[in-house]
Amino acid sequence: MTCVEFLWLTYLTLFINLLKFATANGLIYENGNRENDEIYWIDSSVPTGCATANISENCLQHTQEYLEALRSRQSWAVKMYESSGRLVEHLLYIDGSENVHFESGLFDDCVSVRSDAIAFKGQYCTVFFGLKPVTNEQSVDDHETTSSDDYWTSKENIYDNQKPAVGFCLPSSCTAKDLRSAISQRVGYRVIKGENFSITVLASENNCYTQEKININSTTFDTFTRVVLSAFCLLAFVVLSATVHDVWTTNEVDNDSPPKLFALQLLHCFSSQRNCKTLLSTSEDAKSSLSCLHGIRVLGSSWLVLLHFAGMGTIVRQIYNKPMALKSAFRWETQFLAHGTFAVDTFFLLSGLLVAFGQMRHLDQSNGFFNIKRFYIRRYLRLTPAYVFVLMFIITFFPLIGTGPDWNFVQRISQSVRSNWYSHLLYINNYVFPSRFTSPDYGFGETWYLACDMQMFWLSPLFIYPIWRWKKTGIIWTTISLFSLLGISLNVFILYDLPATIQLTRKSEILKLDEFANKHYLETFARMPPYIIGILLGWLLHKTRNKKIHINKCLLVGGWILATLFGLVVIYGMFPYVDEKEVPVINPFVRVSYGVLHHSVWAIAVGWVIFACTHGYGGFINRFLSWKLFLPFSRLSYGVYLTNLNLILLYGANTRKPLYVSDMYIITTYFGILVSAFAMAFFIFIFVEMPFQNLDRLLFSENTKDLKTKKT
Repeated sequence: MTCVEFLWLTYLTLFINLLKFATANGLIYENGNRENDEIYWIDSSVPTGCATANISENCLQHTQEYLEALRSRQSWAVKMYESSGRLVEHLLYIDGSENVHFESGLFDDCVSVRSDAIAFKGQYCTVFFGLKPVTNEQSVDDHETTSSDDYWTSKENIYDNQKPAVGFCLPSSCTAKDLRSAISQRVGYRVIKGENFSITVLASENNCYTQEKININSTTFDTFTRVVLSAFCLLAFVVLSATVHDVWTTNEVDNDSPPKLFALQLLHCFSSQRNCKTLLSTSEDAKSSLSCLHGIRVLGSSWLVLLHFAGMGTIVRQIYNKPMALKSAFRWETQFLAHGTFAVDTFFLLSGLLVAFGQMRHLDQSNGFFNIKRFYIRRYLRLTPAYVFVLMFIITFFPLIGTGPDWNFVQRISQSVRSNWYSHLLYINNYVFPSRFTSPDYGFGETWYLACDMQMFWLSPLFIYPIWRWKKTGIIWTTISLFSLLGISLNVFILYDLPATIQLTRKSEILKLDEFANKHYLETFARMPPYIIGILLGWLLHKTRNKKIHINKCLLVGGWILATLFGLVVIYGMFPYVDEKEVPVINPFVRVSYGVLHHSVWAIAVGWVIFACTHGYGGFINRFLSWKLFLPFSRLSYGVYLTNLNLILLYGANTRKPLYVSDMYIITTYFGILVSAFAMAFFIFIFVEMPFQNLDRLLFSENTKDLKTKKT
């Protein structure tokens, strides 16, 4: 054998070996493998094409037509295929981890699929996947029993959106049941960490969309919607007319002009010119010296918007890097968000303070006459018009203003509020609610605060009047009530083994969220201690108003140090327990004491800041909180509270593709939502809040002389 022949034989042997290696490792397909691979990938995007699945004949026939068109490369079929996600079974759950796998598909491209050559259109459906432990006695098909529609009515919660999900683009003739049966045929048992599991397929008609379904939902106005639309148009006409007349007559009025007719005064209550001047005014009420409250209210509102945004970011499915996002809860600088539910106690404190401060001044002016009827009516008229405006918008137009893969979440909130509107208007929705707290059907969930606040307001005369009339006895009675409420909370935490607070990093606590909400978080008597602390602070500020309070420098420094420590303990008290793997069980004493006391401790810390700033011991903190620029934004805080969470829900439900969450994304999106919330609050204030406050002052004004004579 010559040298040349030897080299050729060596090269040929090497080439054959490389060819075998490539074929064995899938780099080169043998005959038939490429076709099988194509079938696999098409089947993973079109699960209803399996003839052995228990699906309807119509769905199966249309799916076969779709697959034939796809093989012939028809444009509508290619578009439909590209709009569908891929079902990669072994990526759904890996080693029992909860890393979420998403294949979202293309929502808008899918629902726009249509062709004259076919009898169906594109339909976008989202399927979620869960895990269910399986015993050896159960059959292979048992996992399908938990995949029925009954699941969605009995067990569904907002955390289902955290499960792995795939968005499929299918013929519109296929139902959610067809899709569920087809996918259940593909998935089954998995041995994960030595245990048997079945993959539960969760599919519902609520998560399936066609263009026709979207159009019907967005263009169908029932009678109630038309009535609400007419009322909104009438309100807009009145505001426009009042503004035009007010602007027209402003230059004609001089100091010697006779008083306006009552009808014109009534009309000008709705003038946006007048109400804008009121909103943008930076001059404070001369009767009030609590200027630091404006900064606290604005900062508190901004904090709540951030909490809502961060909270919704952990429960919607549109996040690629959810494990990374959840890990941020382990960082010390995010603890005020990780379990910052105590932020709302700032507003309970402010509410109790302002009610007591204002009503005691009123009692002084009226020689102790407590007009209980007017007390309640004024409060109801103060809160309800803007509340009703937002409620009516949610009931009627909320589901009509957008679309998206999770838009059913918005629609179900609207339906829930429509069926439960009376509990909102009676301010009892924290006790009368349509579903579990974690259910998407819970509805206008953030308004539990308004119900609690109103119920505390109903009870406030039981403390305010005794304190004003019988000072020491009233203070003792109020203090005893405060400790009694803390004692009730103590018993509840021990009896029901409630978590100290809800930490997103501790799965065992999240599983108790419904019970925690019902027994503590939404319970008026459990949330009342900060309100009572506010009443006591309001009495103290009332008694010391217009007086120079001298505080020893050591006592002053001690007060600031103690308030700072109280605040840090509340924010970081649960930080050693954020990692459930390192600390599986929280010490019962720590858990109960923190759960019972942290609301009140936070209220005391904020209360000291208010007291010190009011009496000139706040320094640069008082100068910042009393900044006049805060005043207009402070007036918008109520509207911000009513709108911000619904705005966040709209943003999440409208999102088409999963997002990559980072600090920069959170900062930029948060400020966008915050600005939008204040913009909507501005509209509500000008069109609803301020006009009805003007009406209240015009129709129910009482002068001091009349109040003093009512005592006799």
